[in-house]
Amino acid sequence: MPHLMLSAENHTRHAAWSPAPVEDLEPLRQQVSAIIDAILLDTKPDEAGVREQLRWHVANHPGRPEKALLDHLLSVSTTLQDDSA
Repeated sequence: MPHLMLSAENHTRHAAWSPAPVEDLEPLRQQVSAIIDAILLDTKPDEAGVREQLRWHVANHPGRPEKALLDHLLSVSTTLQDDSA
C-alpha cells in the first residue's frame, strides 16, 4: 500500500504518494494472483471474452498482477458504463 509523505513547503502541507516498497506488495500480489488464477481457470463459455481481456492485462504487466487486475477491472467498468449509456 502506498505511504503518505507530507512536506512543508511555503508553510503549507502537501501530500504526495510514494510507491510502497516491493516487499510490502508481496502478500497483495499473492492474493491477486490467486484471484486471477481462479478467473482464468473458469470454463464458462459466455465469459471467454472477459478471460481473454484479463490475460491481455496480465501479459502487459508482467510481475505486477495487482496492476493487471486493476486495469482489467477499470476497463470492464468502463465497458459496462458505456453499454448502459
